Amino acid sequence: MSAGTQPPYGRTGPHPVALSPRAQREAQQGLSLCLTWLDMPLREALRDVDRRLFAAAEASRNHLEQQACFESRLIVEREGPAFRNRFAAHLSDRFRRLGDVPEDKTGGANPEHLTLSLVDPEEQEQFDALASMAARAEARSASSLFELGFRLAVLAGSAPLEGEALPAGPRALTAALEAAVAPMPLSNPHRLLLFQAVDKHVLGHGDAFYGALNEHYRTRGILPGFRVYPNVRIAASPAAERRGKATDASAEPVSGAAPATTEGHIGVLEGLRALLASRIEASRGAGFSPGRLASDDELQTALLALQGHVSDVADAAQREIRSAQALRDELVHQLNLGRPAGSPPAELTLEQNDTVELTAMLFQSLGQQIAAASPGRAVLGGLQWPMLRAAVNDRGFFDQAEHPARQLLDTVGEAAQHWLDPAEGEPDAALVDRLERLVVEASHAQVIDPTWRADIEQQIALLSRKAHVAERRQIEAMEGRDRLERARQRATEIMNEHMVRGAAPRGVLRILLERTWADVLALHILRGGETGEAFLYCLGVTDQLLGRRPIVDPRKLRQDVERGLEHLGMHAAEAAQVAAGVFEPLGEQHDEGLTPTDIALRLKQRPRLGEGTAHGEPVAPVQPTPLDPAAQAIYDGFGSLRFGTWFEFVRPEGGVTLRKLAWFSPGTGRCLFVNQRGSRSEDIDLTRLARLIASGEAREWKEQRMSIVDRAWRAVARNLRRENARERMAGRA
Repeated sequence: MSAGTQPPYGRTGPHPVALSPRAQREAQQGLSLCLTWLDMPLREALRDVDRRLFAAAEASRNHLEQQACFESRLIVEREGPAFRNRFAAHLSDRFRRLGDVPEDKTGGANPEHLTLSLVDPEEQEQFDALASMAARAEARSASSLFELGFRLAVLAGSAPLEGEALPAGPRALTAALEAAVAPMPLSNPHRLLLFQAVDKHVLGHGDAFYGALNEHYRTRGILPGFRVYPNVRIAASPAAERRGKATDASAEPVSGAAPATTEGHIGVLEGLRALLASRIEASRGAGFSPGRLASDDELQTALLALQGHVSDVADAAQREIRSAQALRDELVHQLNLGRPAGSPPAELTLEQNDTVELTAMLFQSLGQQIAAASPGRAVLGGLQWPMLRAAVNDRGFFDQAEHPARQLLDTVGEAAQHWLDPAEGEPDAALVDRLERLVVEASHAQVIDPTWRADIEQQIALLSRKAHVAERRQIEAMEGRDRLERARQRATEIMNEHMVRGAAPRGVLRILLERTWADVLALHILRGGETGEAFLYCLGVTDQLLGRRPIVDPRKLRQDVERGLEHLGMHAAEAAQVAAGVFEPLGEQHDEGLTPTDIALRLKQRPRLGEGTAHGEPVAPVQPTPLDPAAQAIYDGFGSLRFGTWFEFVRPEGGVTLRKLAWFSPGTGRCLFVNQRGSRSEDIDLTRLARLIASGEAREWKEQRMSIVDRAWRAVARNLRRENARERMAGRA
């Protein structure tokens, strides 16, 4: 690399671009979204580095390498907040310089005057790693980056941004990573470990990150209809022609073509209406009475009146999700309310009736995805009239995933499904209160306010952070318990080996060695390992107590025993009494007030190391039981299982429960499952998990990228096709 060449990461040009006030505001909001989204993945990347360094230290047999790993862990822990601040500062600078022209790589210098120098292998390795990370991330998120480049170019008033000019692109993130890690005194291999962790937790989820950023700017009105690939929509027949076919008993092409339409784009209103018409045809519905059809203005007035009635219902339990017939009856009653006597009653048009029918089906399908006792069902019932009014006013509610009303409904549905299920714990009172206020606000509003959705998302983000903290505490507790249990097991094995080789001790000495002194060994294993100086010295004391080594100084030996007991938290006076009871056979005198039986009883009643603490909570030991071939094959595949994998467990009463495998120990087989809120679930070890998967009672759950509203639309279309097929079969019979 030439000395006159600037590194390709983090450059900005000398030509600042003056942004308009709105562009500055939008850029600042985009930066806030980026920093909020990236904060948790960066924290997880630092924790991942800590875990990798600890694993490397455990696997290494070289004490110098182990020491280097532990020193790097301290650096990562100490410099973590500053690392995240430098990362955020670099991104903030890139957003402030939005639209700047990047400098020429040669800096405008004459190539003849460039000086050449040798390449530092470590710098070159880091440069290659960062470049490879950025290239992979750009390839994974090419379409989203393409959209984002155009949207940010609108703010900057420049050509589409790409590569280094894109302030939140993969190259900007790797440049921020390079700037953030530069002051950290890490060795090159450990720095590459940090790069790998950031690549996994930050750049590895870049598609979702850039999708969220695009969605933010799309809702802000910046190129709202822009797509990399246009949506291919299958043309549907006009409503009048479709209704004419619906009255003909031989109109099979409509029902046959409907599935292709709905599968092409489930949100298209005409596809769902075609299925609805087929159902009416199959059931030989007579249509609607040819009375006076309601105008759009009359319908909007009636919906606004019914919408206002929602806030008058104080009891949330009365706000149930209404059926299509109930909605239609209330709407027709409101249309005819106060009309002169003798005038023809108002009726809904065919299109209005279809909108009411499909909206009711949508809410009923959403309600089926939410627990019956959840307060979210009452919230959905309160939003049914405002959403129906939005659907009648704008058919984009059915067609456009970015429609404000549809996005609000999707956010409310996700919040009710994940955060308000009583089976997962007490629903968050603040979220319930915010959703209840949303119902009141929507009942008095003319249009859907996008800030409502932002408020709910902010509340959910707060709950997600709380859940992450709770989950992290559970993981730390399980890791501590697992390390403690392994140290206990190893100390017991070492003690048994030494007791078998020497003379079998008796009385108080035997109880002391098997229980209390084994805990002393376990404590030193936890602190310094089996090669630690303190452990080896304690092992020498053990050999003297067992008679395997001669006792040179009985008084010093007694002091060592007392000191070891005090390390376990035993009071100095109690430790002296126990030591006196042990050393009586060696010629020492102990307190006349305590007999050897009293001392032995006290040792048996004393809690073992860690019991009564978060890490020492009693845990049933995992018994190695034989597995059948199918379960054994699944168990063997757990070697590639990752933390954070979600599983579905079949409930005995029906339905499934989602649980996240937050942590597991390959050594002991213990697992930690948590729910969406980070609360600990029932204890399941790897052996039992393998059996449940083999029997079909559990399976790995793949994240559903489809929103809850889109899933509801698919369920509506599926039910309509099923009903149509059933009615046709009944008609042929």
